[in-house]
Amino acid sequence: MTRITAIQSTAGPAREWLRLGLPALLVFGLLVAFRLPLAWSEGRFQDEEATVFLASAWHFPSEALFRPFGGYLNLAANASTLALATLVRSGTLPLEYAPYFTMIVGLLSQLVPAILIMKSRSPWLADLRVRLVALLILVLMPTTEEVFLNAMHVQFHLALAVGLIAALEAGNGRLRKVFEGSILFLAPLCGPAAIVFLPLFALRGLVERDRRRFWQFAILASGAAIQMLLFYHSTPLRGVPFDPLNLAAAMFIRLPVLLFSGLTGADFFGFAAAVGLVKGGPNLWVLGTLSVFVFAALFAATLKARDDAFWLFAAAVGVASVSLGFGIVTGAAFAPFFALAGPRYNYIPLVMLSLCFLCLATRADAAERRTPRMLVGLLLFVGVVHYLRPTDIYAEGPSWRKEVAAWRADPQHLLLVWPEWKTDLSPRAIRCDQSFKPTDYIPRYCEQGWLTSFGVWFGPKLDAKN
Repeated sequence: MTRITAIQSTAGPAREWLRLGLPALLVFGLLVAFRLPLAWSEGRFQDEEATVFLASAWHFPSEALFRPFGGYLNLAANASTLALATLVRSGTLPLEYAPYFTMIVGLLSQLVPAILIMKSRSPWLADLRVRLVALLILVLMPTTEEVFLNAMHVQFHLALAVGLIAALEAGNGRLRKVFEGSILFLAPLCGPAAIVFLPLFALRGLVERDRRRFWQFAILASGAAIQMLLFYHSTPLRGVPFDPLNLAAAMFIRLPVLLFSGLTGADFFGFAAAVGLVKGGPNLWVLGTLSVFVFAALFAATLKARDDAFWLFAAAVGVASVSLGFGIVTGAAFAPFFALAGPRYNYIPLVMLSLCFLCLATRADAAERRTPRMLVGLLLFVGVVHYLRPTDIYAEGPSWRKEVAAWRADPQHLLLVWPEWKTDLSPRAIRCDQSFKPTDYIPRYCEQGWLTSFGVWFGPKLDAKN
């Protein structure tokens, strides 16, 4: 079997990495890039990436870098769009080509978890073929186009990398420690998802009596403390606890159902759950019971051998529970039952659960690995189908160059992005730290305007006289 080991100081592994590792990453990058082929021809900003982060950096660059938005600091989005706004305003980069800057930033961030997989020392990843399947899993998860090729969702790829560091076998070497340490510190400063993995580092350190895990825990905790103490704040659109029964049903729909039957199956069960929530009946209890049974069976299977399967399973369930139970941007009460309601929340749990099945498929016992191998084949098939037919609202959008042309003709023009929200790069700079009335124009780069765009008024209550 062909094997790749982590980069070491000796010449042999370095040559092996150049011969096999780098070409694999290159192909991976191309697969990531062409999941949304029209993005490259039309130029794509993903919603708040431009309507919030770029617009904020455009109008108020001195305040943009450490500005929290939507409840937390997203340092990757802030830094990327601030750099972009600076380049455009200085004349270094034409505005017509601005989307490609953040698309490349997003693409580079998607290489981070791929590098961790290619460099992993976990025995179940020793076979090159298994590593390549793991890379395919990163690319093919259904309904996850929202997190592809944009700076706003760098946070999800860094959080996934944190989960992989926790779930895969710890390695040594100065370069590896610097690389992983940088991820562990920066990830929680880009979004709260990475913080969910803190207990895994502590638990694995205690179970394995591995001091490296406690150092990793300390680094992640330091970034998490900065995020939670200095930047994290409540917002009306998230943070409402989800009923345990509803959460179990949502996890069943968004994880095993979506993974093995795609969006069609997920929508079927999502509708059934929504009917149960609105009209009553047994639907939610049936789905909740199925969820408990499936996850309990998988939990038992992961404990049969001392490999990474349990940690991958725990990472998937942990981040899904917190995201769907507390962190999802909510609309209707039944929104978490539908895979396209915040599909970004699907990505990390789907990847982790798929890697768990892949790990189970490599176990020594032939009977034990037979079913996981069939399931890995099925999830790859479903992933390929969705890769070839990306979700409509993320697959295409307005031409950025045409929007810029309209803006150059009329600087008051609001530029359309993907999906069709409007970006305010007009000469007027409206400060967000003021009182607004419901009849006022509130730009979407202000949190009040962002909330209002979801149908939530974030301001003083006005009576009929006002």
